[in-house]
Amino acid sequence: MGLPWPLALRRTPAAAQVPGQAGSGCSRALFGQPLAALCGEDGSLPWPIQELLAVLHREGPSTEGIFRRAASGTEFRELREAMDHGTDVDLGSQPALLLAVILKDFLRRIPAKLLVTDLYEDWMAAMQKSGKEEKMEELKAVAEKLPAANLLLLKQLLALLQDISHNASTSRMTTRNLAICLGPNLLSPQNDDLLPLEAMLEVTEKAPGLRPRG
Repeated sequence: MGLPWPLALRRTPAAAQVPGQAGSGCSRALFGQPLAALCGEDGSLPWPIQELLAVLHREGPSTEGIFRRAASGTEFRELREAMDHGTDVDLGSQPALLLAVILKDFLRRIPAKLLVTDLYEDWMAAMQKSGKEEKMEELKAVAEKLPAANLLLLKQLLALLQDISHNASTSRMTTRNLAICLGPNLLSPQNDDLLPLEAMLEVTEKAPGLRPRG
């Protein structure tokens, strides 16, 4: 379990100042920050994201249209602002559709994207492999180039999306649907960026390296 937010920030002693003070350029904001700056010193994801993912694991597979349907704009802005300011929020009491929109926004705002813009050509090259096994190995190889925090969140995200797609009879969200809804938030340029996610969702059934341990 990670440190309670916002204590799970990497900071130098100079940055450990009064609450709400950035210090040494380290922001306490949750959205729009590099993942490495948000993770705990043990490499764990920030606690609000861990909790959000846990709730979505529990509620997402049984929520129709999860990641596709919109949420109240007002509720979205209020919850995002509360999380961004480190306010104690009971995420378990929030609607799953709202939490899914929050997660999409968090992913969209990661600088250089979760799958890392500089690796775009690598992802596309992996997608060009014709054989399933070869494509699987290439995707795993590109994933291993990701920063540790990005890879950890990617594995957690893939596990969540697999749970949802496995219950598509209820969630109405197939692998393809999930890739269309989430892909544009993970990689740029945006015209092709759903492809790596869709492929990874397909190969994670046979690729333990893209699944979180435990």
